[in-house]
Amino acid sequence: MEKATKKQKTGATKAIGTANGHAGASNSISMPVTYPALDVSKTFDDRMDVLCDDVIVDCKPFEVESGFDCYIDENVQKEDWKAVWKSHRFGCDVVVEVKDVCFPHAKVEIVEPFCCVPNSLGDFNQPGGDGLQLKTKDDLTTFLSDGNGKVLLLELLPVLDESGDLDGQAEVLELYRYFYTYIWRATDENDDGDYYFAMSLLQPRMKIYYDVQKKKASKAVVDSYNKIMPDYEKKHWQFKIKQEEATEEEEGDGKELQKLWVDICKLEKQLEKLTYKHYKGK
Repeated sequence: MEKATKKQKTGATKAIGTANGHAGASNSISMPVTYPALDVSKTFDDRMDVLCDDVIVDCKPFEVESGFDCYIDENVQKEDWKAVWKSHRFGCDVVVEVKDVCFPHAKVEIVEPFCCVPNSLGDFNQPGGDGLQLKTKDDLTTFLSDGNGKVLLLELLPVLDESGDLDGQAEVLELYRYFYTYIWRATDENDDGDYYFAMSLLQPRMKIYYDVQKKKASKAVVDSYNKIMPDYEKKHWQFKIKQEEATEEEEGDGKELQKLWVDICKLEKQLEKLTYKHYKGK
């Protein structure tokens, strides 16, 4: 796999963290530069080729996650690399070290000195809220200990490695993040249809994504897509978080999960209707 270009690396951002266990206090330290969350230089063909040739191949919808599991297992270092954990649950970014990758999770430990800053993702947890907002080192360490150190691999941005040794790995994780943000749908996991994902679903969904980004779609399609997709992503993350909480507590708010799932399915129908209408040129 090709290494990330110099242009891609400079797309990473910096933030300010703290060394005393509380975000926003004095004694600030620099949040490390990461590889970009989304590489905007990647073309339709770039992504399509890798997905079809190396990841999805001839997977049916319910087999796609197994395809990504194998792809990540073969191309991502299991341990000893640093990342910024962009937590939707707590609305903060934390520097961690990866100790094991067990798709779709990774086991992590907080890095010393402690570096944690607020992010804009906290309201993914609860509508109109700021998540749990636990930003102290003790709180986050306790949370990780209670969950055997597991966080979602999707929430990890690898810290930039100037040697270039992790460039290929960063590209793999970027593709994984792109796919599960913009292409995968929550109901795909339970789709037991006897057809190939790449042939039936991948191309239409990627086409509308790229046409919207490059303004090749009509204004109506662009506006609708940009309205539905953020809402869908937000609801999907809320559902993921509530599922994890229910698993931890062995009891969950079934009604809340059910409501979120209904909302997700409604948004999916709108998104798929828009996708295929655009794909067929209607």
